[in-house]
Parts: sequence; structure tokens; C-alpha cells
Amino acid sequence: MKNYKTIAQSGSYEKEIKKSRFIAHIAQTNSEAEAKDFIQQIRDQESGATHNCTAFIVMENVLIERMSDDGEPSGTAGSPILNVLQQQEMQNVTVVVTRYFGGIKLGAGGLIRAYSSTTAEAVKSIGLVENRIQQGFELTIPYHMFDRFENYAKNEKIILEDKQFAADIKCQIFLDLKTVDKAVQNIKDLFQNQIRIVETKKTYKQVPIEAN
Repeated sequence: MKNYKTIAQSGSYEKEIKKSRFIAHIAQTNSEAEAKDFIQQIRDQESGATHNCTAFIVMENVLIERMSDDGEPSGTAGSPILNVLQQQEMQNVTVVVTRYFGGIKLGAGGLIRAYSSTTAEAVKSIGLVENRIQQGFELTIPYHMFDRFENYAKNEKIILEDKQFAADIKCQIFLDLKTVDKAVQNIKDLFQNQIRIVETKKTYKQVPIEAN
């Protein structure tokens, strides 16, 4: 398991270049099969388009990268789309850039710029997240300490999940692996070991980040 960046959510972005419409469709895809399904979905949706050019990067034991120019001159569409994903260090993401030809030829350089800029602007518009590996913990907190702990968690940007109110209050938290030891020790020290902390499982959590 490694941290990686991907698109924040599925979405689309459209721009016009010399009367041609370029529409970037982007989705999180966690396998090659999901990537191919998304590509087919967009091709069906945009069946009247001149081109539906594609690229995806997914991790399935090994990193899989694929692209297609879909009838555009070789290297002018799929490769520029893929290059944007690589430059942003993205993973588990699929892009289909649809083109409706407007009657003016762009030339090889113009096509490369068009597909690249449409993809880059789409990523910036929709936003990125980092899928970050975090360690989970179950906390058991006495009622008289909960308000204080809740304020502490808010200040430390720790999210309290799955709160359960019984004899004590139980909740789940997830901490970055880089800071987990220090964070756990801080909780023990600040709350005088009165909060019970039990390690659970590691999982991916999405953290918003800004696109370059």
C-alpha cells in the first residue's frame, strides 16, 4: 500500500478551440476493467463525436498505463492526456477527451496542446485528492472528557467517526502513518491515560489537495 493522488470525483470539463468542442470526462477507476467500462460508457454517451481519445493509469499489483488516439494522428491525443496524469502523479484514474470537429484543422502541435490543456484544466477544475494510508484506532472516552477531546481533535484535524454513546463514548479515528506514534502519545499524555486506545486496521482515506 502506498499513498497516491487521484481525481476528487467523477466530472467533466468543456472548452472550445477553433470551433472544435473538447470535453474531458474523468473518473476514479480502481482496475483496468473499471477503466474500460468507463471508456465504453463515454463512447456510447458521445457516439456522435469525431473522436473519443483515452488514457488511464491503474494499479493492479503492477502499474497499468494505456492510451488511445482514436483516429487522431499518432501521438497527438492519447499521449498528451496520459502525460498530464503522469505529471500530476495520479493513479486509479481514467480520462476520455471527446472532440467534436469544428471544421478547422489544428495540426499536430495544436492537437497536442488541445488535448493536454483540456485534460490539465479538467483536473484543476474538478480537483485532486490524496488517497493516504492511515492507521485506525478505536477510542473509549469517559463522558466528562469528551468535549475536551472533541476540541482537541478539531484543532488537530482528526475526524471522529462512528461515535457510539453507552457507558462511555466510543469512536474511530484514523492517523497518518508518519505521525501516528507521536499523535497516540500526545493523546495519552494530554488525557492522562484515561482514554482507551485500541489499534484497528490500516485503510485509505482521501485528503483534498491542490492540483499543480
